[in-house]
Amino acid sequence: MRSLYMADKPNYKADEELSMVGEFGFIFANGNTNASTLKARFNASQELKDWEYQITGDTFYKQSKKTVNGESVKATSAQKLFISTQADYKLLDPNNRIFVYAEYEKKRFSGFRYQAALATGWSSRLWRNNQSELKYSVGPGYALAEVEENSKKQEYRGLIVRAAMEYKRKFSKHATFRQFLSTEADPDFTKTRSETTLSTKLNGALGMKLSFIMNHDTGVAQGREELDTQTAVTLVYQFF
Repeated sequence: MRSLYMADKPNYKADEELSMVGEFGFIFANGNTNASTLKARFNASQELKDWEYQITGDTFYKQSKKTVNGESVKATSAQKLFISTQADYKLLDPNNRIFVYAEYEKKRFSGFRYQAALATGWSSRLWRNNQSELKYSVGPGYALAEVEENSKKQEYRGLIVRAAMEYKRKFSKHATFRQFLSTEADPDFTKTRSETTLSTKLNGALGMKLSFIMNHDTGVAQGREELDTQTAVTLVYQFF
């Protein structure tokens, strides 16, 4: 575990380590259910003596068949792109750090054209051993979003408070459990994300991951669901 949003990598090593992990999943269904789903994600991180860097990218695409004017056609029913980056500066006690975090999300059919946030503050690792680790971060930030409602663009921006927590535990040499929770809030909205994953190593650099993700956003447009959930089984490849 290297930093917030880190991929499920079940070993802990010394500083100055570079890591890149990618995952991919695809589902194609035909017959009573006609849909195609693509999910891809990557995590790149490097931990140095004084700094720790991490970049995460996540994309999701779903195409389903629907009836238009009596004809069955394929159309996009879900599409998401999420990118985040974080840099931690280690203090005299390397478990205590100052972080800078930025994210950008573009998600169709959510009521938003895009959402973005920038935050900085305090990050701390409460403990870390060969079996488990717990860390958190909290600090002020700034968020902005563009909403499209009734073909009219609306832009929202303002100060937020961002908090995040990550717990990770190794059950065996090849199995790792991870729970991540983050929230961004201002007086008008709250955006919360939860990731629960169980990853296993299959052979060499290849693994498999079961994940359950919940996104709750109280600022969505009227008529949109505030809670989105996603359950997936994906292949994971550790490049280095």
